[in-house]
Amino acid sequence: MHRTTALATVVVSMMIVAVIAGCGGSQGLQPFAHEPAQGAALKSGLTPSTLLALQLEGKLEAPVPPDALRRAFQRQVSVRFYPAFSSGATVALWASDTDFNYLLGQDATGRNTVTAIDLSKNSCYSPVALKVDRARNVWVGCELTSTSGTNGAVQEYSGTGALEKRYVPGCPSPVSQCNSFSGYGFDSALDSHGNVFASLNLYDIEICNPTCAQNLSAGFEWWPKGHASATPSLISVGSNCSPVCGVGFVDVDASGNLWFTLSGYNQSTYGFGLGEVSAPTTHPKFNIVEPIGTYGFFGGVSVSNGGKTLNVIDQKTRTILRYHLPLSPSGKPFKVLGPTQQNAFGVGDPVSGGFNQADTKMALGDTGGWFDIGKASSNAWSAVASPNFYSGIEGAAYTPSDK
Repeated sequence: MHRTTALATVVVSMMIVAVIAGCGGSQGLQPFAHEPAQGAALKSGLTPSTLLALQLEGKLEAPVPPDALRRAFQRQVSVRFYPAFSSGATVALWASDTDFNYLLGQDATGRNTVTAIDLSKNSCYSPVALKVDRARNVWVGCELTSTSGTNGAVQEYSGTGALEKRYVPGCPSPVSQCNSFSGYGFDSALDSHGNVFASLNLYDIEICNPTCAQNLSAGFEWWPKGHASATPSLISVGSNCSPVCGVGFVDVDASGNLWFTLSGYNQSTYGFGLGEVSAPTTHPKFNIVEPIGTYGFFGGVSVSNGGKTLNVIDQKTRTILRYHLPLSPSGKPFKVLGPTQQNAFGVGDPVSGGFNQADTKMALGDTGGWFDIGKASSNAWSAVASPNFYSGIEGAAYTPSDK
């Protein structure tokens, strides 16, 4: 079952109509991680449709701004398309079709779909951000892993589209003290040693030692290289919006440090900033590097230039802020790319993506229904559309990439 099928049911459709009618411009731009209802929703299970309904209401964070969510619902159709899978296709760009649960392989122009992987057949629902590693394997951040579950996942696919491994967040070590664990996120990261990181926008963990206590937090879980069935390790970056409410998108630098966009509080103001977790696999230490309020809405994070440049997307301004690494607190970008293009109706929302192998071009998934393709040297941007992008895309990745 997928987003569109679920939305076709009468009950969910009524929910969506009511939510859209009542949504204001600031809906979703407020923290909810302190609300007990969030923990109840995660523990009771989320379908793709209920997750999106809660995101539209602003009760759970979404990977895209509220206006983009509303547009996606307003242009939904009742029939899902079925592009063909081809294991022998030559793919130059990958795209995540979040609403229809497809990983789309595009040719070098970006306009033609040469293969498509139905991610729902592998229990990946609402795919968002993509990464391509040195072996040209594709890493997909799945918000959910079933139509009645509570967890997101990271899935690895070969360059020909075969599922390699699933990394599903769960009770971390020590397992004996963890009674339950659930959470969802938008992105993944892979360090130079092959360790795999899953971002968790929000997770709920119940620890019993000996009495049971429930905690809502944001952070990451990670697995050693190739050990998808291993007990994951947990990194928390804040509980109950103190100060972090949610983790957005993530990547790893040359030193193995995690860089990620986040939501949270700066005193009494809610907004979006940038965080770092240094030495995440040995002695994780979290710092807010760019203060909350730096960005209008969190977006994709990618590390380029051999791990020396950090690229952060601000979805609200449709810009990409480029920083030299290492980055000091409140450091300034050395360059700002964009803004990316909008159509005649003022629609355009770059979500996540990265550079090609030569670091000359950047591709971003845009909820408007196209790739945003930009040249780093000239800052010239174009919108490259495909018939299979009409519901919008939220992730993009070149193959080979610059990883």
